[in-house]
Amino acid sequence: MLPNDLILVLILTNYGKASYYVRRPAIHDIVIFRAPAQQPEFMEEEIFIKRIVARAGDSVEVHHGSLYVNGIAQNEDFIAERPTYPLNLIVRLTVPRGHVYVLGDNRNNSNDSHSWGPLPVKNIVGRFVMRCHKPSGTSPHEDKR
Repeated sequence: MLPNDLILVLILTNYGKASYYVRRPAIHDIVIFRAPAQQPEFMEEEIFIKRIVARAGDSVEVHHGSLYVNGIAQNEDFIAERPTYPLNLIVRLTVPRGHVYVLGDNRNNSNDSHSWGPLPVKNIVGRFVMRCHKPSGTSPHEDKR
């Protein structure tokens, strides 16, 4: 996804949340969620949109701007630019049960799991459905699509 993209979102009502019991959150799902409770700088009603990059039980490692899941470097051709995290930032963890690891496509300007850890699945309120293209000539990213 690119900054300023228009998107269609499926809001997961209590009925809709049942879909995650049938089909667990999948790698590369783009989800809409509320920030984890331990993030006091965000209001309760603020929502975020990020991509799931790892699920419960997965081993996640972030170092030198690269993401490794279960020891395998991830090919992330959808990110806006290669992350420029501080070279001393190394994250290694196993995603706990009931959580996912989410990262923004714009890694250099994103509040996500690399800074606040795994996201509880219960915080997910919606799922990306589709990107809506603006009429021709109105998107600054038109040539990149």
